Amino acid sequence: MPLSGWGSRLGGSLPISPEQQQNVADAEQDKIEEVRSKEDARYDAMTDEEREKYYLHPSPFTNIKWYFRGE
Repeated sequence: MPLSGWGSRLGGSLPISPEQQQNVADAEQDKIEEVRSKEDARYDAMTDEEREKYYLHPSPFTNIKWYFRGE
């Protein structure tokens, strides 16, 4: 049977088990929680003036960062 690209079999990959699906979902949720905790810590560390400047009147650089992050 011929191989394609990275050595995978033609016709697709094998389906993953429910346990593997749960592991993937848990890992993704852990990543989301880590990002949220970092954002919360940054927000908590800001003064009211810094929060207003950052969130209500962002600089062009901040807007660019948000654009590339997808926020």
